[in-house]
Amino acid sequence: MIALKAHFDGKVIVPDEPLTLAPSQQVRITVEPIASAPVKIELGKQPGSVVNFAPDWEDPLPDDIWDLENQK
Repeated sequence: MIALKAHFDGKVIVPDEPLTLAPSQQVRITVEPIASAPVKIELGKQPGSVVNFAPDWEDPLPDDIWDLENQK
């Protein structure tokens, strides 16, 4: 199996590097789009996210903040 990067030129998929395949060799292609630029997501905007903030930024966080078993 060969994994490679390629680009779509509007009509066909073009490999970004040479392939070592025989002419007329049949292949199976799976296309997985790659994000062209990093996606910026704002804190708390992700689907299903929960953001907890300290009620007062000056107060220390409780010692058991990460004790998930004892949280109500």
